[in-house]
Formats: sequence, structure tokens, C-alpha cells
Amino acid sequence: MKAFLGLSADFIDGMANPVHGESVNEAHSVRFADLLGRDERLPGNLSAADLAEADTDLLSMQSWVWYLKWLAKQGELPRDEFLDALYEDSGDSLIRLILFESVMTNPVIVRRYSEFRGQWTVPLEELPPCWPQHLVLHLVSAEPTRARDIDAGTAEQLPEVVELAFSLLQVGNTAALAILRGLLAYQWPLRGEFIQLFDTALVQSSGMETSELEQWRRRLGLL
Repeated sequence: MKAFLGLSADFIDGMANPVHGESVNEAHSVRFADLLGRDERLPGNLSAADLAEADTDLLSMQSWVWYLKWLAKQGELPRDEFLDALYEDSGDSLIRLILFESVMTNPVIVRRYSEFRGQWTVPLEELPPCWPQHLVLHLVSAEPTRARDIDAGTAEQLPEVVELAFSLLQVGNTAALAILRGLLAYQWPLRGEFIQLFDTALVQSSGMETSELEQWRRRLGLL
């Protein structure tokens, strides 16, 4: 299946990459929709079932963004190990946010967190398992919880934890907020510094009135 995905790389890039221009993107998208209508086996051929860590070079990063959004429509997710590798390879904060949002809004994860519509805090390690939860746990836990290790000390992980926290806040759905509340409550050596950085950035970047800001702090368990 991943061989078929690799063979389709140029076509997918034609749909997904804005450097080709809107007309090229649209033409490829129309052609793809036509092919889907002609062959019901095509989604299966584009399955993520066998993607591994080493396969991030099969597509361009723009194509992976498109692919993750398309997988969401199929109700499918790649393996955590592949998502780890893709997230690390992306480098750019904006691309990371888009990748993260594409996974957080996938129906597979949305269904797992459908019962967490309240505002109570559930311990991070007790939340339904999924790649975003594993990623956050890995960064704040002394024991690695995912296969691909991030080679950094606890202090060096703090900026990435803050970035992930704001990615969860920006996604803002039930699953993202449940993981964010769990992260803010998680006891780790730099929790105090993390909450201070997060809270300061929340005040500076939100532009919210004081009353609205306090409501969000309560919702996130900061008050």
C-alpha cells in the first residue's frame, strides 16, 4: 500500500502543494474525485496501515498534510510511530500545528473522547490512548511512553511542551481540551515554570477581556 502511495506522490503534490497554483491544484483534485468514483478500491490502496517511521520521505510535507486530512474522512489514522517521525521531521511550528490539528480532529480520536464533554480534569495517563496523548506524556514523563525517543533533557523539552499546549488550545475540541487539562495538572519537575509560561502567553496572546480570560482559566483548571 505504501508503494502505491509513493508512486502517487507527484499526483498528490499536484493536489496539495500551493506552489503549483490554484488551477493545477483544482485540476488534480477534480481528477482524484473522478478516479475515486471509478474505482472503489482506491481508498484501500491509499491506506496508512503499513506506514512506518522510515516512510516520511514518500511524500512532501504539504502532501502529508493533505493525506492526513483525507485519512480523517476515511476514519483512519497512521501508526503512532509514523506520526512521531512525521512530527519531528516537520520542524516548522505552523506545519506541526496543522499536522497536530489533522490528527486531533480525526473521527477516530473524536469518538474516543466523546464522553469528555465536561470540564473536569482526568489524569493525563488515564485518558483514552492516542498519539497526541502519547506525545504529551512522553515529553513530561520520566519514563518514555512511545517508541521513538526524543533526545533532549527535561529543561530542553519545556518550549516544545508549551508549543504543544497551545496547539491543543488552538484545536479546542473536546479531545484537545481534555488532554490540555491533563497536561496542565500533570506533576513533573518543570510544572511550575510550564504553567507560568503558558498562563503568561495566554494573557498576552488571547486579547480576551478579564472575565472571559478567567472563565478559560477555570475551564483549564488554572483557577
